[in-house]
Amino acid sequence: MKNIFFSIFFLSILTVQAQNPVVTGNPASYTVIDENIEIFFNVVGAKDNQGNSLEGKDLYIWSFSSAGDAKTNGSWTNIKPAARLTKVSDTEYKLIFPIVDGNNTYKTLAELYGAEAAPGSITSIGYLLRDQAPTFQTGDLTIPFSPFKFIPDEVRTFPSQATTKDVVTLRFNKNFTGLSNPAITGAQNISVRIEPTVDPLLAIEMPTTFSGLYYQASIIPAASFPSLYNSGNLVELQYYFYDADNPTIKSATGTIRLRAASN
Repeated sequence: MKNIFFSIFFLSILTVQAQNPVVTGNPASYTVIDENIEIFFNVVGAKDNQGNSLEGKDLYIWSFSSAGDAKTNGSWTNIKPAARLTKVSDTEYKLIFPIVDGNNTYKTLAELYGAEAAPGSITSIGYLLRDQAPTFQTGDLTIPFSPFKFIPDEVRTFPSQATTKDVVTLRFNKNFTGLSNPAITGAQNISVRIEPTVDPLLAIEMPTTFSGLYYQASIIPAASFPSLYNSGNLVELQYYFYDADNPTIKSATGTIRLRAASN
């Protein structure tokens, strides 16, 4: 009798655990700034709030994070088509990055939640699965991910993996403790020089704006260097920040590798 009791107890535990989708990733470990990831939802035995199976249904993801709601949510009664999961089989679905949402493209989880400028603000990600209407939904669940550790640096560029058509932002922190040229801490006006590696004569120089912490400037490479973009030779940029009042005072040179933009 004892064995029967424990068997029933063990099976009941399995039944409860199986009611939530199993979430995995490709790659297995990913952060909120990683691109080209896939998040899989295995719904074997998973049920909605009414106890009905999710298997084989047309599923959408309604998602939220500690930094804000997913941009693909839309409104509760009018969820966006971009929130629809790709059906791999009746028991497996996936969310594929980049996510195309009309004229917008979200390459990372950080971009999806509007936190590309502060990815470390995403400490948790929640979601529920539902249909489009919705006529059914699950309870609130979580998506696991590897924590993003922000390491201070002299210069940061966003996005971390840019294409030729992205808005590329360069941020300089003159209060960084390990500045390549400490003399720049006295600069009142900081500019940035950006040049294509293949043709430095096409270099552009532009002033930065001060955000309270960073001196920053942004460009769209394809628009700034159209001849190289059109010829397919826009693959790498070099840059450095300098004191606009004394251009001999400048930071170390950095490099941005560019990927071809999809048409």
